[in-house]
Amino acid sequence: MDHGRIVRLLNLMQLLCSNVDYTIQELSERIEISRRSIFRYLDSFRTAGFAVHKKSANIHKLLQMPVKQIPLSELVHISEEEAHILHCLLGALSSECQVASNLERKLSALFDATSVTEIIVNKVAGENIMHLSRAMNERKQATLVDYESGNTMSISDRLVEPIKFSTNYTDVYAYEVSTGITKIFKISRIGKVEVSLTDWQHEDRHETIQTDCFRMTGKEDIPVTLKMTLKAKNLLIEEYPLSLKDILHEGGDWYLRTSVKDLSGIGRFYLGLSDQISIVDSPELVEYVKRHVRKNLSSYL
Repeated sequence: MDHGRIVRLLNLMQLLCSNVDYTIQELSERIEISRRSIFRYLDSFRTAGFAVHKKSANIHKLLQMPVKQIPLSELVHISEEEAHILHCLLGALSSECQVASNLERKLSALFDATSVTEIIVNKVAGENIMHLSRAMNERKQATLVDYESGNTMSISDRLVEPIKFSTNYTDVYAYEVSTGITKIFKISRIGKVEVSLTDWQHEDRHETIQTDCFRMTGKEDIPVTLKMTLKAKNLLIEEYPLSLKDILHEGGDWYLRTSVKDLSGIGRFYLGLSDQISIVDSPELVEYVKRHVRKNLSSYL
């Protein structure tokens, strides 16, 4: 879909959701497209699952979905990385480009900046994310039915209080009632999510889980610096877009200066491109790599 059509769709969505009733002709004039195009866009909204209400012969409105269907705010999901990429693309346009300014403002209004979510491509995962999101918003407990644990090698139900999603929405951070610990649960390992009528009971014990640019979590802040070739720098940004803010270009070389929560994420990246990267003044990362190599080298000798 081209940039112009996205802008027109967002403009139309905004007008249809407003408190003012616009006729088809008025919508056509405001967005500067034909009446026929307006009707095509209305059909597109219906196909996507939006509730398009015909208020009168010449007035249509975009309404909140019924309670038993997906709320309007959950029809589209976007991750922090995707939001970052969109922001960078818009930022690359001229600061005097009114269209870019309008689009960024409307995207900010459309997506709740405090709760980013991923574009849903898997039906089961999408439904689980939707139910978990509802549990978070309503502050309800939920059961992760048939959760497959990689640590205990078992399948069981887990009663949790969902807190937040990871940046790429592969995980959910939740307080597990039985253990009294805030844990990370893989979305792909959840059979289904059942939202309880019971409110959160342990909010004072919910822990804040932070994530680094390699999508690793933990309580530590381990400073690391990598000196990279242009190839390594480009691969880093492509695989981990949030690293861009910590990349510097100095003396003809590229550097990543950041803090990580766990060394395994950056360690995997370094080991895959060790001929393109040098570790600089990061003794903890050097020791991690040495341990990893010593542990696994014997398998190939």
